[in-house]
Amino acid sequence: MHNHYIINDIIEFHPATSTLRELNDTENIVMLNSPAGRCLLLLINRQGSIVTQNEMMDVVWEQSGMQVSPNTYYQNISILRKGLKKIGLGENIIVTIPRIGLTLASDTHIKKLSTEKMVEIDHGNTHFMSKDDEGTTSDAAVKNPVVARAEISSEFTQPNKPFNLAFIRKRLSLKFIILTGIYTFVVLSFLIVFAANSDDANHRRFFDKYNEISTHNGCKIYLSNGMSHDGREKALSYMQRFEAACASYPWVYITRFPGLPRTSIIRCDAPMSKLNTCISDYFFETNK
Repeated sequence: MHNHYIINDIIEFHPATSTLRELNDTENIVMLNSPAGRCLLLLINRQGSIVTQNEMMDVVWEQSGMQVSPNTYYQNISILRKGLKKIGLGENIIVTIPRIGLTLASDTHIKKLSTEKMVEIDHGNTHFMSKDDEGTTSDAAVKNPVVARAEISSEFTQPNKPFNLAFIRKRLSLKFIILTGIYTFVVLSFLIVFAANSDDANHRRFFDKYNEISTHNGCKIYLSNGMSHDGREKALSYMQRFEAACASYPWVYITRFPGLPRTSIIRCDAPMSKLNTCISDYFFETNK
């Protein structure tokens, strides 16, 4: 069974062949390289949440036994953006959340379809996206059109890779950990990246810059700097959901990203200056 996806009702994406095809012009095809295609598939499967750089590198490369540098990650995200732009979707469909990761734009519409029919690619009408974004391919590939069949195993399985039960079980376990621990990954990645790039000579903790504004039902509420009045009101409106848990997680740190309809709320059982346990909630807001 081959899963493919319709994006914004105009583009068809086939993960098995890493191809983007325009629905109204079936001869307009862009072929991504395999890693860029898997990056797009992960973003689609995780629509509505953020995929961190570490998580992307783990799922797309490391779980398949490949060790790559961050530069390889950035190159393939660039290839993916160029491919989406070339097919007509635009680069802005992939949103960068500074120092956290990537997500699909909130207005992106994805429809998942399944079929047993083979997908045939005519290389004469295909645009290839390589590391150098060259629109060429080998003579052998032109002479032998690709016929891609859906694989029974995971959509991330590498072509021609022998079936390995231990490998599949490991992959399933890792996916379960990723799904159940996404908010923890977001918080840890945010703190690690910030600490690695900090230019503060005194190495002050990031959350030291937050301002305590009130104590409500036992919760000590801290807001990030630079919030507008409307942003503060919107951010504080989410606190109604957590009032019952103030006794267990009384330290609350609220971040609102300027220019983006997103709010992060981190609730901890002790202040950030001490060893603590935290819960992170992330809210995406729909622009009306």
